[in-house]
Amino acid sequence: MKGFRAVIMAAGKGTRLKSELPKVLHPLFGKPLLMRVLDTLSGVQAEEACVIIGHGREQVTAALAAYETNFPLRTVVQEPQLGTGHALQQVRQQLEDWAGFMGNVLILSGDVPLLTAKSLEHLLQAHQTEGNDLTLLAATMQNPFGYGRVITEGRSVARIVEQKDATEAEKQVQLINTGIYCLNWAKISPLLDQLSNNNAQGEFYLTDVIALAVKAGYQVGSAHLDDPDEVLGVNSRADLALCHDILNRRTLNRLMGDGVTILHPASTFIGPEVSIGPDTTVLPGCYLQGEVTIGKRCTIGPHTTMSGSVFIEDDVKVMQSSVRDTRIGSVCNIGPFAQLRDGVDINHHVNIGNFVEVKKARIDHHTNAAHLAYLGDATLGTDVNIGAGTITANYDPIRDIKEQTVIEDGAKIGSNSVLIAPVTVGQNASVAAGSVITKNVKPWDLAIARGRQVEIPGWVKRVKGLSEPAPQN
Repeated sequence: MKGFRAVIMAAGKGTRLKSELPKVLHPLFGKPLLMRVLDTLSGVQAEEACVIIGHGREQVTAALAAYETNFPLRTVVQEPQLGTGHALQQVRQQLEDWAGFMGNVLILSGDVPLLTAKSLEHLLQAHQTEGNDLTLLAATMQNPFGYGRVITEGRSVARIVEQKDATEAEKQVQLINTGIYCLNWAKISPLLDQLSNNNAQGEFYLTDVIALAVKAGYQVGSAHLDDPDEVLGVNSRADLALCHDILNRRTLNRLMGDGVTILHPASTFIGPEVSIGPDTTVLPGCYLQGEVTIGKRCTIGPHTTMSGSVFIEDDVKVMQSSVRDTRIGSVCNIGPFAQLRDGVDINHHVNIGNFVEVKKARIDHHTNAAHLAYLGDATLGTDVNIGAGTITANYDPIRDIKEQTVIEDGAKIGSNSVLIAPVTVGQNASVAAGSVITKNVKPWDLAIARGRQVEIPGWVKRVKGLSEPAPQN
C-alpha cells in the first residue's frame, strides 16, 4: 500500500525495567528497541513517520537524530502520558500539518522489536483489499494474560477489552490485540475526541476507538498474525531476555538454512544483521552482533566476540578472540586471545597470535605477530615478523596525542622491543631483541638500543657467602 504515514508510540517510562535509560532505547543485539521498529518500518516504504516521545525525551530525540531512515522522521511530545488514545490525540495536529494528510496511518509500538516487514505488509494489504476503515493486527495466544482481548461478531471486530477491565468470560478469549493498527485517518481521527478515561487505569485507550468506530458504522476488520512471538512487548528485563532468545533463534535458523554449521545453538548468539557464508563453522560460546560479514569456509570460535563493522574474507580462523570494527583478509589466523579493534585492516595470509592486541593498524600480507604484542596506530608491510613482547608506543601522555609507527616490508622486530612513535623501521631492517627504538632505522640496517652486557665474576657466590671476599686493591 502506497502513501501511508506511520505513528510509533515511544513515550512510556518502562517502570518495571528499573532503569534510567528510556525503555525504547534498551538494546537488543546492540540496537535499541525503537531502532529495530524503525528498521521494520523501512521495509514497507512508509512516506513519513512520527515518533511520540515522553519519558527521557532528550535521550530519545538524540538517538533518533543520529539514526538514518529511508523516510522523514518527526517527533511529538506526550506529556503527561495518559494512555495510547491520549498519545494519538497529541499527534493529531502533526498529521494534519502533513499537507492536510487524510490517508491511512499505521500505528506501531516502539517496544515491540520482533515484528517483521512481512507481517506489516499483510496488515496493510488486508486493510486495503477489504476496504476497511480500521484494521487491527490480531494473534492467537495460548496464554493471553495481560493482553487486550479481541471481541468479534461474525467476521467483524466489535471491541477490544483490556485485561484489567475484562469479565471472566472475556478473559477466556485467546484472540489478542497486538496494539498495531492501520486506520483511515479522515474517518477515525474525529473519534479520538470521544475517548473517555473511565476505566481501571484512568487512561484514554486507543482500543476504545474500535467500539466507537463500530457504533459509527465504519468497517472494522483484522489481519491474523501467524507467529505471536512477533508482537512480544518489552516491559521487563525478563521480556528483553525473551526477545533476545527469539531473535537469536530466528537468526541461527536462517544461517543454518544457508549452509552455516553452528555446533551448539544454545551457547551461540548472533544478531540479525550478521551475514555468514556457507561451510563456515561457528563454535560454542560466540557472540556476534552488528554489521558483521563472514566469508566461506571460516572457523569462528570457540568463545569469540565480534561487534561493530566487521568484514572477514574466506578461509579465516578466529579463535577465542575479540574483533571490533575490523577487516580481515583471506587465509588468516587470529588468536587465541587476540584483540582487534577500532579500524584494523589486515591483508591475506596474516597470523595474529595469542595475546596480541591490534588497534587502528594496517597489516599487509604474510606478516606474523605470533604472541604477546601491542600494535597500535601502526602500518606493517609484507613479510614482517613481530617478536614476542613487542610494543608500538603510540601514545604521548604529555601532549595527549597518538603517533604513527611504520614497519616496512621484510623488517624483523626482535622480542621485547619498544618502538616509540613516531618512528619508521625501514625495508628489511632488523631490530635486536630488547631494544628501545626512538629514531628511524634505515633499510637493511640492524638497530640495537640497549645497555651493553657486563659480567662480574663470582658475584653470586659472594652475595650468598659461599666464597672468600674478593681481595682489596
